[in-house]
Amino acid sequence: MKKVLVLGASGSLGRGVIEHLKVGREVTASYSSNEFSEASVTVRHADITKPESLDNLGNDFDTVVMIAGAMPATMAGYEPQRYIDTNITGILNVLEYCRKSDIRKIIYIMTFSDVSHKFYNGIPIQSDDSRGLTLTGDHAVYAISKVAACDLIEHYHQQYGLQTIIFRIPTVYCADDNFTYYVDGELRTKAYVQMLRSIVTDGRVELWGDPNHAKDMPYIKDFARLIELGVENATAQGVFNAGTGQPVSLKELVDTMIEVFSKDRPVDVIARPEKPSQPNFTFNMAKTQEVFGFTPEWSVKAMFEDIRNKLGVEAFKK
Repeated sequence: MKKVLVLGASGSLGRGVIEHLKVGREVTASYSSNEFSEASVTVRHADITKPESLDNLGNDFDTVVMIAGAMPATMAGYEPQRYIDTNITGILNVLEYCRKSDIRKIIYIMTFSDVSHKFYNGIPIQSDDSRGLTLTGDHAVYAISKVAACDLIEHYHQQYGLQTIIFRIPTVYCADDNFTYYVDGELRTKAYVQMLRSIVTDGRVELWGDPNHAKDMPYIKDFARLIELGVENATAQGVFNAGTGQPVSLKELVDTMIEVFSKDRPVDVIARPEKPSQPNFTFNMAKTQEVFGFTPEWSVKAMFEDIRNKLGVEAFKK
């Protein structure tokens, strides 16, 4: 039975991943601040900014899944040094831990901020596309730190022969009640949650910007299955898109949420073209499909039906 260490397992992504990986594997899940428990999983505290904390986890793992990191969506205020300490120094500590412990594989979760220059042009983003960071705004240092982490990971692959798989993700949607995130350091309700609350409570929803703008919307169950394929693949190497390749337009998204959550109640859809549009992008999934045999199984309708069945419609009422 393979032994897998998941670093950063207490968040939405981590919980979804360990719930899937624990079937047929021995999983150790680490947390740094939000303590949690999971049946059939060993849970330990670890702080990736402190090498000695990692040493206490043991050294008999086949794979490390690296989800831990600082990101704008979970940061109150703006502390750019945290990105350096956690995303750069932290990954260096993890890579050194793998090297010293003879752990031969690491799977790293990468933001799509490194290809933000490819948004809005209508051309699917390739797994191996050139980088193009947006160097303004609250995401700039975050993106810089994540790219630096990827370069460190590639160095450890070339220098020490570590098998390194980097999965580039857009927003991954999860079936939990984590309804808030930070924007420019201020706590906000997630946009899709706001829309669902409006649908189920008020019978109305606003359609902001261009309704034809479409984006990849992977579901946690597909994402976790891709992580599993990465754990099991002995030769995959490099950067792989972890989206769907099947972008969902804002109009399709709203129509689907109404169908799943309104229970045949009429919903007034209000066009707001003067408002900002959502990002417009999609991932080319050819490399991911070729190497891992991965094809997304969850449509946006099936995703929202699963979220509704897990949380209930009441969870989205104001």
